[in-house]
Amino acid sequence: MKLTGSFRFPAFLLLIAAAASFVGCTDAKNDANEAERQWPVKVATVASNGNTGLRHFAGQVKAVQTLDMSFQVGGQLDKLPLKEGEVIPKGKVIAALDDRDYRRQVKEARVRLELLQKTLDRQRSLAERKIISVQALDETESNYDLAKVALENAEQQLAYATLRAPFDAIVTRRLVENHTNVQAGKGIVRLQDISEVRIQVSVSEKLMATVNRSQVDAITATFEFLPGREFPLEYRELQTEANEVTQTYMVELGMPRPEQVQILPGMTARVNLKFNATKGDLRIPLSAVQTSADGASYVWLINDEQRVTRTPVELGRTDGELVQVTAGLEPSMKLVAAGGQHLYEGALVRNYLQKSTNAKQADI
Repeated sequence: MKLTGSFRFPAFLLLIAAAASFVGCTDAKNDANEAERQWPVKVATVASNGNTGLRHFAGQVKAVQTLDMSFQVGGQLDKLPLKEGEVIPKGKVIAALDDRDYRRQVKEARVRLELLQKTLDRQRSLAERKIISVQALDETESNYDLAKVALENAEQQLAYATLRAPFDAIVTRRLVENHTNVQAGKGIVRLQDISEVRIQVSVSEKLMATVNRSQVDAITATFEFLPGREFPLEYRELQTEANEVTQTYMVELGMPRPEQVQILPGMTARVNLKFNATKGDLRIPLSAVQTSADGASYVWLINDEQRVTRTPVELGRTDGELVQVTAGLEPSMKLVAAGGQHLYEGALVRNYLQKSTNAKQADI
C-alpha cells in the first residue's frame, strides 16, 4: 500500500504542472496580442507647393544692350554734338565726319553714269541699224551697269559718314574728341539701349527646378523712389549658366519705359513674384516614395487609427528633396516620410518623435 501511494504522488504533480504551463502560455499569447508592434516612422503632411503667395527679389536695372558706335569709313570728325548722360531718340545724329571727299566721289560717279547713259542710248540706236557690232553694245551696257554700282557704293560711303542712334539710348561715354581723325571701326560713343526697362534678378536653383510659368500669376516691379507705383514685368531672357559662387541663375525681365520717369541702368528695383496655387502643385518628401516590384511608385498613408494603407501615386518634377505629386493624394493627408521600408498593409505606426502608447512596447 505504501508503495502504491508513493507511485501516484509524482503523477499528480505532473498534472498540476501541465495545467499551470497551459495557463501561462495563454496569458503570454494574450499579452502579445495586447502589445501589437507600433512601428516608429517619420510623419509628413501632404501640402500645396510652398511657392504660394508672394516672393520678393532684389533686382537691378540694366540696359537692353550696350554698344560702342563707330564709323564704317575713316575721316575727320566734324560733328560730335552729344553730351554724356544725354538721352537721345532713335535716329538722332550721334556724330558726323567731314564728308566733302565722299560727296565729291558721289558727284563723279553720277556724272560718269549720266555719260554712259547717253553713250548707251546712241549705241542702241546704231545697233538697230546694224552700224555697230553687238559686242560693242554689250561692252557699253556692262560699263553702264558697273557705273550704277559705283554710284551706289559712293552714296553708301557718304551715308556711312554720319552716325545715327539705332535705338532710344543714353550716351554713357564719349570715346573720342571732336575734330580728331578716326579710322573705320574705332569707337566714337558708348550707347545703352533704353527702349525698355530691363531688370535682372538672381533666382535659386531650387526655384528654377520646381517652378514653371503656369504657376506664376504675376510679376511686378516697384522702386523705392516711386512709392505707390507698381509696374508689370514680362520674361525676356535666362542665363542657363549658374553663378559659380552663389549657384543662382540670372533671369532678365522687361517693362515699357514709363513716361516722365528716368529709370536708368544701375538703379535698384524690387521684383515681386506672385504664385497661384493649383491642385497639381502638391509636394511630398522624396524619401516617402516607395517603389514596387513592377516599378510603380506608392506611399504609405496614415489613417486616424494610425494604421497605414498603400497608395499608388503619380510623380512630377523633383529638386532632390521634395517631389511633385500629380495624382493619388490630396492636401493635408498624413503619410510615412521615412521608415516605411518594413511596413505592411494595416501596420500600426507612431511618430518616432513621440513615445509609444503601449507601456509594454519597447522603443526600436
